[in-house]
Parts: sequence; structure tokens; C-alpha cells
Amino acid sequence: MNVRRVVLFVLTAVLVLATVRAGSARPAGDEASGFAAADAQILSEIRDHSQVMENLEYLSDEIGPRLTGSPQLKQANEWTAAKFREYGLTNVKLEPWTIARSWTRGTARARIVSPAVHPLTIASAGWSPGTNGAVRGTVVYFDAKTKDDFEKFRGKLKGAIVIYQEPESLSPPKPEDLNRDLVTPMQAPPPVKGQPAAPSPFAALMEAARARTEFFKHEGVAAVLRDSNKPHGLLNMTGIGGEKFDIGAIPTAFVTGEGYRMLYRMQKHGKVEVEIEMTNSFGDKPIDVYNTVAEIRGSEKPDEVVILGAHLDSWDLGTGSTDNGTGSMAVLEAARTLAKLNLKPKRTIRFVLFTGEEEGLVGSVKYVDAHKDELEKISGVLVHDAGTGRVLTLGLHDNYQDREIVDQVLAPLKELKLREPTTWRSFGTDHASFDDVGVPGFFVVQDRAEYNLTHHSQSDTFDKVWKDDLNEGAQVLAAWAYNTAQLPTMLPRRPLPYRPSTEGTKTEAPKPDPISEMDTKIVEQVKAGQGELKSNLQYLADRIGPRLTVDHCKCLDARTRGRPRYSPDAAPPDAGDGRLVREHKGHGARAGHGDHRGKGGRVAAIQGQVKGRYRTRRASSRNGLSR
Repeated sequence: MNVRRVVLFVLTAVLVLATVRAGSARPAGDEASGFAAADAQILSEIRDHSQVMENLEYLSDEIGPRLTGSPQLKQANEWTAAKFREYGLTNVKLEPWTIARSWTRGTARARIVSPAVHPLTIASAGWSPGTNGAVRGTVVYFDAKTKDDFEKFRGKLKGAIVIYQEPESLSPPKPEDLNRDLVTPMQAPPPVKGQPAAPSPFAALMEAARARTEFFKHEGVAAVLRDSNKPHGLLNMTGIGGEKFDIGAIPTAFVTGEGYRMLYRMQKHGKVEVEIEMTNSFGDKPIDVYNTVAEIRGSEKPDEVVILGAHLDSWDLGTGSTDNGTGSMAVLEAARTLAKLNLKPKRTIRFVLFTGEEEGLVGSVKYVDAHKDELEKISGVLVHDAGTGRVLTLGLHDNYQDREIVDQVLAPLKELKLREPTTWRSFGTDHASFDDVGVPGFFVVQDRAEYNLTHHSQSDTFDKVWKDDLNEGAQVLAAWAYNTAQLPTMLPRRPLPYRPSTEGTKTEAPKPDPISEMDTKIVEQVKAGQGELKSNLQYLADRIGPRLTVDHCKCLDARTRGRPRYSPDAAPPDAGDGRLVREHKGHGARAGHGDHRGKGGRVAAIQGQVKGRYRTRRASSRNGLSR
């Protein structure tokens, strides 16, 4: 049996098994109509009796920002638990996990002192230490792109105030692309079973940041100023303590986009001196923080669980209204609605308000670890965490196997005018912690609204919230949770990425993938034949010109008359693998190249193969949203 037949047989078997498994999870006709009736009640209850805005106002104004490890976050945990109980949910609890230390923001001020005096608006990065009083230093632009580039700065950074980001233009701002979500570039599919996962780009960024910070510390940098990259004097915020909540190595602050660009411009023309002072404090011992958890118990399969989630913690420049008070209160509103309607889902619906998300999804990772013995019983997870904008659709994070089922789950929500679900991946919120362990984790894809402005800034306040859009998000959450809980079986799962064993002396090698190997050969041959392809296209366009159907064949015959023809059973010169060319000859004929197989014909045939393969993958694994 040749390779093509083996591959075809394996793919057919996989598709049959996937179809059988997915088909068992699809709702039957009676269940689908039951979805519609229940969903109509859900949409009506939230539309007419929503409490989401009054709850979000209380969270934002009466409790305020909710930094992980702060008293305000603990207050928010207790208040949300009380609301869940008030709404009639069961098994309400605060599940603890521990951080190494808390951090409290103090004061932060800075100014340019020479060659001219300019005030700078700054805010300490999370878990940054303070300075020892006011510190003056020369601004140095650290433009190293690789570790090798560090050497040109060795011995030149002691006592310096360092900037390292090349700023983008803030004015005029880039026009918002309303079609951005429709034309998202295709992402590479997840690795097939037996192949290693692609290296994480986020991990590479973190490693680069770690190496840079170590170099700064060794060289005696006094402070680091980071670009907020927002217009109109808005600040940005993130932490430098990492997932372990360490004390930051170097005093670090965010400066407004305008201030950062002034520093960047001025240092190009000569010496610039800055004065900076920051006062921050750390807790002296580990502290418990909590995820708030509540349930509506399943009526038939209570040990199987569907999860709705959002993160309750926030940064502290604003009040955390859109990141992520909106998501947390949408989850709370979904819980209120489902409990009030007493719909009695077959499976348990669990509501989880995670903490520590802003420091690296830590609370959801801790939740997954604490519930590792239950993971096989979690059908799926949906997280709301992108601000106040309306929900456009669901992001399935490479869970291709669930696409058709999710279509059916969302089908009754026609009045919300959702778009097609996308298999687009997003790693910036808590659903990813579940995907990492094989549980289908989804996220809501939202209209950006003003999220780029409010996100982590002092503008993240209650007045930026859009009521109708937030209610629509709560409707999507509640309907998805109920409909998914009613499915005949749990959502299908994709295979976990290949992870070589670290035990023993032998390292487990990834298994060869004949499809990937063939793709590599195809790409190599296309590259090798680019010159001949260009020559043929130029001849066709310039020497032959327009080709009406009546004289098309005659012109092509004239072009190819007298040229050598290659045997289908012999490898043509410079063709590489002769079998590859023979297997692809049919594609060349379908592409309009007849039976002539000069080098350009081979290239065109291979390009037809590549194009066909690309279209097939595109159709089967859409990562962009449908128009």
C-alpha cells in the first residue's frame, strides 16, 4: 500500500470517528426546540429585569479597584459570594490560594531637569520597589534587539534612567478597523497528535524580558521608564513581579505616551537628565487570595459541569470597571437569571470569578490544579474578559471538534445577530488555563468599544460602561451555559499537545508527519522554480496577450510546439523527487496547463497543489470570522 493510500485511509478513519463522536453531542430536534423556548425566557429576563448595571456600579464605586492581595479584592470576593447566595445559588464558597506577598502603591513623581524642565506623569509598575528618595540619572535608550547587542551597553548604564521601547505614533491615531475581526490572518493549526506544540511567542518575550532585566540589574540601572502607548495623557499598567509575585528587580514606572515620546526625541539630540522618586511597599508574609465559586446543581448529571468565568481582580489606576468588572457582573447576571427562571439544567452550571488574572492567569491556573481530579467531568468553559463592547461571537481557541456543536448551541439566539464562531486563539485570559489541560475553553469575541483606552488606565471607570452591550453579553453567557448543559453528551475534546517525557535518560522523539514532510518538499520546489514560472507568465502576458476561448488552445500549442516533454515515469532535470511530480501532474492539467510539463508547468502544478491544500485547510479550520 503506497503512502497516499495509507494517509487517505488514516484521514478517513479519523473523520469517521470524529463525526460519530461529535454527532453524539449534537442536540436532537426536540432538544433544539427546547433550547429556543428556554433561551427566549433568558433573553427576556435580562432585557427586562437586569441588575448588571447596579451591581457593577457598586463594585466600581463602593469597593473600587481590586489589586490581587488587597483588602478591596477580599471585600469583592465576599460581596459577590453574598450576591450569589441572595440569588439562590448553591455550594457558594471562596476557594483560597496563596501569593508570596502583597504590594501597595505609594507616590510616584518624575520630571526632566535638563536640558529643559518638563514634568512627567508616571505610575509605578505593579510589584515595583520604590527608589531610595529622589534619584537623578541620564536617560539611555537601550535599543538592543538580541543578547549580543547588550555588549555595547556594558559599563555604560550605572545610575542611568533607561527607556527601551521604540515608540509608535500617537497622533493622528490609527483609524479603528471595524473589519479587523473579519480579516484576522489565519493561524497555524494546532500540532497533530505525536507532534510537539509550536514554541510559545509569549514565552520568548518573557525570556527576553528576563534577560534584559538581569542585565540592567548587573549594570546598576537606577530606574526604568516604560511607554504607556496611549494618547491623551492616559497611563498603562502591568506588573513586574511575575506569576510568583516577586519583588521587582529595578524601580520601574509607566510614563504617559506623550512624556515617553518627548524623552525619546530629546535623547537623540544630546544628554537628557531625569529626576524620579517612587514610594511603594510590600507585605512581609504570604497572603491568601480567593476565587469566588457558586453553582446551579444539575438535575440529571450533577457531576458533569459547565463553567462560566471572568476575573474579579483589576489594576488600580481606575476602578476596574471594564477590566474586568463588566465580565464579572455579566457572569453574576447570568447566574441570577438562570436561578430565577428555575430551568433545572441537566448538568451543573458553575460560576467562577477568578483572581490573579492580571499577574498571569494565576488564579485560574490554581483553580485547575485544585480541581485536577474533576477535569474529565468539565464539559466546557466560557470566559468574558474584553470590556464593555457587545459580544460578536465565541472564540473556540483551536477546538475545531466543537465548532458544529457550538453553531447549534448558539442557533436559537438569532435576535442577537451573532457572527459565526471562530477557532481563533487568545492566550490573554482565563479560558487558556483550561485549554492547556485539554478542557474546551472558549472566550467571547467582543466589539472593542473604547477598550484600548480604558484597559489598565485611570480611565477604567463606571461611566465608560455601555449598558445594552453588557446586557447582551450576559444573555450570551446564560444561554450558552444552559444550552451546553442540555447537550446529549459533554463537548468533545481535542488531543493534548505532544509533551516529551522528561524522565529517564532518553528523550522521546516526535513522530514523523508525512503530510508536513510533503509540504516541505512542495514549498522547496515552488521556490526553486520561481524564475521559470515568472518567465512563462511574462511570455503568456506579453507575447500571447489576451486569450479568448476561440483561440486559447491554438496559442498555447504554438508556445509549447517543439519544446521537450518529460516522461511521466522519469524525473525531469532538477525536479528532485520524481514521484512528487508524477503525483501532482493532474493538478497541472486542471489548472489549464494541459500535458506540457516544462519546469514552469511543474511549478504551476505544484502551486495548484499548494493552493488546493491551503483552501482545504482554510475551509476546515476557519480562524477568521465569516463575513
